[in-house]
Amino acid sequence: MTTVLGIALAVFAAALLTYHIKTRRIMDALNRMLDEAIRGEFEAANYNETELSKIEAKLSRFLSESKLKKGQIENEQEKIHSLISDISHQTKTPIANVLLYAQLLDEQDGMPGGAKALTAQITAGTEKLNFLIQSLIKASRLESGIIKVSPRKGDVRELIAAARGECMPKAYGKGIEMTFEPAAEPVFAMFDPKWCAEALYNILDNAIKYTDTGGQVDITVQPYEMFVRINIQDTGYGICEEDWPRVFGRFWRAKNSAAIEGVGIGLYLAREIVSVCGGYIKVSGAVGEGSVFSVFLPKG
Repeated sequence: MTTVLGIALAVFAAALLTYHIKTRRIMDALNRMLDEAIRGEFEAANYNETELSKIEAKLSRFLSESKLKKGQIENEQEKIHSLISDISHQTKTPIANVLLYAQLLDEQDGMPGGAKALTAQITAGTEKLNFLIQSLIKASRLESGIIKVSPRKGDVRELIAAARGECMPKAYGKGIEMTFEPAAEPVFAMFDPKWCAEALYNILDNAIKYTDTGGQVDITVQPYEMFVRINIQDTGYGICEEDWPRVFGRFWRAKNSAAIEGVGIGLYLAREIVSVCGGYIKVSGAVGEGSVFSVFLPKG
């Protein structure tokens, strides 16, 4: 009885060892295939009826189709970029001419008041169209990597000062107080001075648009271990929580913003720029209580 039990245990141990070795070989083969796939060097080599061979064949097919789809997407992006560039080139001169003629008409002596109002509308509409085209070009170039965002270590106080300075005339025109009390010591983070200033400008401009006359926009800075947080808080209309995920979508606008100037691309550009710099943006607030846009820039 003892002998039979010993033999059974030996057979079981041998089977377990065989299974372990077989499993180890399969795992090693799968790891090899995945490593080759990551490096772009994978090629199916074992054509037989084993399960491992079937997985190898499916992986090869998946990578081939993924590569094809990637090429198609890149081709479509290039077509879109070319189309937008052509639109920009073809519309630049007509837009400039419309603005010039509207200005000349407005300067004519003896023009009735109604005509002056019409020229003002022509000018405003043309400037909005020009802004939309330029924003589309920036978005297209960012997505295709043509615009190179180059983050480097800099003082966040200078970044905020640059964006705030651009927005001050609009804030002053609406009677909105824009506060920022810079820290006594430099606060360093990684960002592209030009493009991140534009990202902050877009957020500040959005805050001014959606804040009534006499309101307030506050800018504060909070350093953390890995990020520097820039808060832009306004006393505007606010955003309902269900719309927070959609705020940064291209051309998205809130339901109550139809009467407010804008095309819904500024926040999208801001998010793309900050993302390329290794940061991110969050939004919070409530309807009737204002909004808070938090920009997180990496320290290194």
